[in-house]
Parts: sequence; structure tokens; C-alpha cells
Amino acid sequence: MTDYFKEDNYWKKHINDALEFDNWIDEYIDYLPLNCKVLDLGCGRGEYSKYLIDKGYDVISADISDIALSKVKTFNKNIIKLDMRDLLPFEDNKFDIVFANLSIHYFNELETKNLINEIHRILKNGGILIGTVNSIDALDFINDHVVEIDKHFYQSYNRQVRLFDEGDIDYYFNNFYKLKVEKRTNTRFGNRKDYILFLFKKWKL
Repeated sequence: MTDYFKEDNYWKKHINDALEFDNWIDEYIDYLPLNCKVLDLGCGRGEYSKYLIDKGYDVISADISDIALSKVKTFNKNIIKLDMRDLLPFEDNKFDIVFANLSIHYFNELETKNLINEIHRILKNGGILIGTVNSIDALDFINDHVVEIDKHFYQSYNRQVRLFDEGDIDYYFNNFYKLKVEKRTNTRFGNRKDYILFLFKKWKL
């Protein structure tokens, strides 16, 4: 199994870079129950953790990067280091919201399915999964240096990345009720980012 995370090189490079805050979440805040427990899964430097804390949410910020978590710790004491390929270290039905912005697209098919099943497990019935993943549209801009190793799963320099189309969204998130799926484009660390925004609800009959 190839390690998707190598020596924290990503955040060594970007930890202090200017990042354009994409306020797409403002458009969806009405879908989120107020004053509840949130897991920011793959929180990075914690821009969205801080946004949600400022809105009154009780946020646990989770990431594999010690460097990123050291930044988050300056404003949120509720941090946890985890590897999303492992079982998530939370009890069933713990969270009202799982927020996953550009964090669950590094994994092979089995790992991706297992992760989404774990997210389903830790969400309360009626809970919300909201976030973004890389879009297959990004392939036009990275085609010169990626090699496809499985369907929509690519080797890009020293890391692997999954690009999603709407069929992939339906396949991987089929245990959730779909509320919204939209294509978006923004800029991240000076580069164009094509992504798919998703909003799901957990229904357990």
C-alpha cells in the first residue's frame, strides 16, 4: 500500500502560504444544525474549523499532519491526529456534522469505501456530511504529469490522488441521501482547483 502522506512535505511547503478562503460554506450553512458537534476531517490549517467555531459549533479538528495541527491548536484545543485509512477513533453516532474539505480523495477504491462507511457510522441519524473532492475536470490541467493506476485514481509525482465525476459520487456515497452535488472552481495556493461540492444526510431506517 502506497503511503498517501510522506513526511509532512505538503504542509512544510504550504503552512504559511496565503490561502484564498473559499466561502462556499456560507451558501449551505442553513442546512447545518446549529450549536452541535462537528468533526473537521482532514482539517489542514483549520480555516474551516475556525469558521465553524466562530459560528458556535463544537469542533474536533482532525488531520494526519503534525505541522497543520500545530497551527490549528492555536485556536482549537480539540485536535486529534489520525490516518483516514484506519478505523476512525470515535464511537457510533457521535457527530451531527462531518466536514471534509478536499481531504478524502487520496485513497484507492477499497480505502475510499471504507472511509465513507466509517463516516456514516460516526454520524448521528439525520446527520450531515458536507465537503468537497477533486473533480475529474482537473485532469485537463495535470494530464502532463499523472499516470492513471486505477479508474480515476492517479499517481501525481510522489503522491496519489483520486478525481471524482458525478458517477463516482453516486457510487462512493450510496449509503447517504443526496441533498446537493455541484461542480465548482476556485484558486488554492495560486493554482486552479476544480472540485465537486457534496452535501449528504444520513438516513438509517
